[in-house]
Amino acid sequence: MESFLDRLLAEGRDDAGAGRPPAVAKAGARPARNAVMEPSVAGFEDAAPTALPPTPVGPEAPRIAVYDTLTSPPRVIAVEEQDLPALIASLSEKTYNSCREQGGQVPFTVIQELIENLLHASFRDVVVTVLDNGQMIRISDHGPGLEQKERAFLPGFTTATAHQRRLIRGVGSGLPIAREALQFLRGVLTVEDNLGGGSVFTIKLPSRPAEEPARAAAPAVKLTTRQTKVLVLLMELGSAGPKALARELGISPATAFRDLNLLEQKGLIHSLGDGKRALREEGLRLLDSIL
Repeated sequence: MESFLDRLLAEGRDDAGAGRPPAVAKAGARPARNAVMEPSVAGFEDAAPTALPPTPVGPEAPRIAVYDTLTSPPRVIAVEEQDLPALIASLSEKTYNSCREQGGQVPFTVIQELIENLLHASFRDVVVTVLDNGQMIRISDHGPGLEQKERAFLPGFTTATAHQRRLIRGVGSGLPIAREALQFLRGVLTVEDNLGGGSVFTIKLPSRPAEEPARAAAPAVKLTTRQTKVLVLLMELGSAGPKALARELGISPATAFRDLNLLEQKGLIHSLGDGKRALREEGLRLLDSIL
């Protein structure tokens, strides 16, 4: 089935062969989503639009590097598609899914805006890196780069060509939208020069707190009601001997002594060496599960 991009490129070739300027979008046609391009080069704003770049495949295809830890090599996912619209959609989706698998919370719309922005860099040497349990994403390329980085984050600044506006909005709203969406999540969006040319966009959300270790299960111990009361008293008093427990529970000291010995054998309490007993961690967990 012929894709939209195939028809677009064929139309551009037919127009050029007939000596006519490339066709433009029909009035009222709804453009696709946006990506902000680098600021225009002075004197070339009215130049004829250039053709869309070919879809990169093979070694030139975009790659996603997912770091489970910084001490181990990343898992690498190559993304190849037949046309640019499919590449934008697939790379956005796979990046989002990789982020979510790590527990990250970066919104899909933010990822999509930055992936669409790669159209202006012709998808040259694109590498998407997922770090910090999905809370950080770096999107790098070796395109023309950005000379006036802060202006790229202002609404209205774009150099999207007429051809590129067939795939994206191209009105200079992509990066401002992405940055504002991240601010609601206390995140940031920054851009730096890449090594050897091009740009690196970094999405950074606050690191998620480490999950608390799972509490050990309470010991499987069956106790009588009186023995449970002995544990409760030891929790309230801190420590106690047979006489004090007998007085509180209205039982004989001998009975209290037998209960203390049984609870100590079960590993729920321990002796303090002066006839008194105190709860162990296992006893506290058992009480917590009972109460």
